[in-house]
Amino acid sequence: MKYLFLLCAAAATAVAHAQSSLQIHRGSIHYERKVDVHRHLPDPQMRATVPQFQTAAYDLSFNDSISVYRATPKDEAPDPFEASGGGNRIIMRFGGPGDDGILYENHASGRLLEEATLEEKKYLISDSVRDLPWKLSEEMGSVLGHACKKATATNIRGTKLVAWYSEDIAAPVGPEKFGGLPGAILRLDADSGGIVFTATRIEPSVQEKDLRAPGGRPITRADYEKLLDKVMGPADAQGRRMMQRMN
Repeated sequence: MKYLFLLCAAAATAVAHAQSSLQIHRGSIHYERKVDVHRHLPDPQMRATVPQFQTAAYDLSFNDSISVYRATPKDEAPDPFEASGGGNRIIMRFGGPGDDGILYENHASGRLLEEATLEEKKYLISDSVRDLPWKLSEEMGSVLGHACKKATATNIRGTKLVAWYSEDIAAPVGPEKFGGLPGAILRLDADSGGIVFTATRIEPSVQEKDLRAPGGRPITRADYEKLLDKVMGPADAQGRRMMQRMN
């Protein structure tokens, strides 16, 4: 019986080691963010001049303890705000973490650094990583061939969130500041389709330079929010700001 117990223990250890070796512990995830613009435009005539959905691309680099989130370089993902076309039309741009800088999170220490550029000045906001009160489910799905589990939460602004995370990627990371789950978030729906993040590509490697902490002029979040209010106007119910212009 003793030998049988030891054999079972050894088999369990081997299985656990095999599963761990198959997990991705460092790499990069590329996301597409899709925003339903029409939800922010109550005027039907204005909606007729603007495409319903606006997309943008982002890159998330990570290892066991650090993640860095930033917008995909413009030469790889042209800015839709700068698109050209004939006739007058309204062009809208939605801001979020990583759009004009870098979002750095140290998940081991709970430290968050957000680099942001405003009016050609670079600022650095120091904060703490804040995990959401996720409710885990056994409901399963798949993103890019990775088995995913469902988790739901409501943030402090009352926005309902639905996340699909994969334990294949052993890091509590996700797009923007969404994370804190037992695996990487590969799809996230905020406000029932209002904003949807979807992983488009996963790479099991990352360069150390992509994991460096950002820099900039130190500023408190409260003071930076005041600057944003002055330049871009107040945030919406989800804490995002929208830029409009005629082209």
